[in-house]
Amino acid sequence: MRVTVLNNSSTLVSVLISDIADNAPQPFVLSNWTLTLSANDRFFRMQTTSRSVRAFNCVGVRVSSYLGTLSTHGFFLRGVVQIMNAPNQYFASTDPVHRIYTLGGGIVQSGISADFNFTTAPAEVVLLNGNASNPFYRSGVQFVLVGSYPGPKDNWDSLGWSHASRAVPVSEGASWSTDGFVGVNDHDFPVLNIPQNTNLRPMDMMGFYLGIYASSSAALVSYILPSHISPTLATPNHAYSPLYNFYDPDTYLSVACLVYSGDTYLLNEARKLVELSGTGILSSGQIPHHYENDTPIYVAISGATQTGPNLFWSAAAMLYAHTSGNTTWLKEMLPTVEKAMDFVINLYDPNMKLIKAPGPLWIDVFKRANYTTDTNAFCVHVLTELAAVEALFGNQNKQQQYLQLASSISEGINAHLWRGDHYITQLNPDGTYKDFVDYDSNLLVTAFNIAPANRTTALLKRVDGGKCTHARATYVSEIFYDAANCYLNNTGDSAVTMGRIGWVDALTRKNINDLTMFNEVLYTPILKDLITYTWLYERYTCQGTMTHNNYYIEYPEYIVIVQREVLYGIQVRLDSVTVDPIENRPFRYITGDIDITYSPTEVRFVFPPVGFPRRLHVGQLLPSSPYKIISHDGIVVHTDEQGHVEVDSLWLDGEGGVHMMA
Repeated sequence: MRVTVLNNSSTLVSVLISDIADNAPQPFVLSNWTLTLSANDRFFRMQTTSRSVRAFNCVGVRVSSYLGTLSTHGFFLRGVVQIMNAPNQYFASTDPVHRIYTLGGGIVQSGISADFNFTTAPAEVVLLNGNASNPFYRSGVQFVLVGSYPGPKDNWDSLGWSHASRAVPVSEGASWSTDGFVGVNDHDFPVLNIPQNTNLRPMDMMGFYLGIYASSSAALVSYILPSHISPTLATPNHAYSPLYNFYDPDTYLSVACLVYSGDTYLLNEARKLVELSGTGILSSGQIPHHYENDTPIYVAISGATQTGPNLFWSAAAMLYAHTSGNTTWLKEMLPTVEKAMDFVINLYDPNMKLIKAPGPLWIDVFKRANYTTDTNAFCVHVLTELAAVEALFGNQNKQQQYLQLASSISEGINAHLWRGDHYITQLNPDGTYKDFVDYDSNLLVTAFNIAPANRTTALLKRVDGGKCTHARATYVSEIFYDAANCYLNNTGDSAVTMGRIGWVDALTRKNINDLTMFNEVLYTPILKDLITYTWLYERYTCQGTMTHNNYYIEYPEYIVIVQREVLYGIQVRLDSVTVDPIENRPFRYITGDIDITYSPTEVRFVFPPVGFPRRLHVGQLLPSSPYKIISHDGIVVHTDEQGHVEVDSLWLDGEGGVHMMA
């Protein structure tokens, strides 16, 4: 083997590694690898050319990479596969491969990842993963140049290559090549998708990519079960297998995380997650709660009939369309969304101005029913979102119908469910009520601006005064849900925090501009846990220790979601765009087609085109100040006393986007 430096300049380094031998004393194949690194790139190009030096028979010829990282991930045309601690070490596929990466400290005992993307992809790849009994490697990949893996394909297999006969003839002088890019990182996330010019804080960027690529996308099982996602990783088994696609609200959070990634491959996976549950809708309009393999199931594991699947599925469909800019898809999906929402609207009691729910919204084991705060609060939000979509397509009658219903339910919540300093769990038709001082229900009301300002202040004083409220973001309730108040007597979620509650808690702090509570209590502690441990558990206890299932994706997804929606205050919709960070710290946020450069005195935005004007809202600017929109003929707009500016109709498409300066 020889190493030759082909180029060593300030802009380019290129190295040729020649005559890599399969068997040094008597080689059958020699391989030359050219590694090229351009200035400022996070990855290098790897071109391999291999040739046979004599004729021989073999099982196969392959270029292999054996790594110490724990988790193996493959993005194929067919879907995603991931595993760690695999008892069966080989996963062979002839499906077109998009990307392969591995991550997790493993043998090297520190954060590390390796990322492979292909210009010229091999016809067959074999993913590798081993458990702790394997001293040689824990993950890796083989690019098959000649022959084919001799065992079963498209599933994890233990046979390997050595048992097969050498039946594949190779002539002297035969040659093969591969071409692609390899990214390496000393943290547990791949780097090929990280834009060069982004300047997020290092911890924020780490949390973003850990949440997406170590957890959310890793839970997709779409290679084996198309359009399916688990709430956990395969380690080697999924904690809730064979149950997938929980829309109460797990899969909503996954869809949000995947579309916020800006990764076109993951956007496509998110769309398929929405479409699958849409195909399972009943004639009544009920959306599946989850899937058992390919079979839709309409009640929770606890046996509860929840409103959450219909509401969160509808919200996920609209979020995907807004973020992707796919108006054609949304127009085709809109009748199904309307049908799903009709299932909930049919529960509306006009005398009470409230939805009479059959069960809980999003904590399936809690016995909540009748006029519940949780369902009614989130229903207001989804109806408002749906009204905006109807307006987009010129359906003004439906727009007004949904807006009026949202307004009526808001009135009903405030008229019937408020008790002193908080909203109760539920009101029953006979006038009795149940009240556990639910933190989740109350924060749903404040997250979506249903509570008047004085009630928000009183409510947050009660919530924030709880002993366990912010052990991590955020605890379920002040009063313990005992066995009698839980389906199946299951109190497993009665004394824990949940990422979903942290989400509405964070949205609440954004509404009242409470940077300290968001940053120091809700966001940074979990961000630090994610960076430290890579994978997180399902819940936290009152003492702030992790509990329930490990490798659960809810908290990593929480970090991605609140980072975008609260920390950077970014909301990209078909009808409007908002950039309103919770603090006025400069940043540049680049994901996919979105490129936002923000400071209090100058902002530049590039967004996915939609083909029509949109409303623009920017916050955290200089208060009561003029700003010139340089990109739009120097239009001058003025901020209000809080530093916000809104332009009703502005063309935001185009390569140059929007450029504003004070």
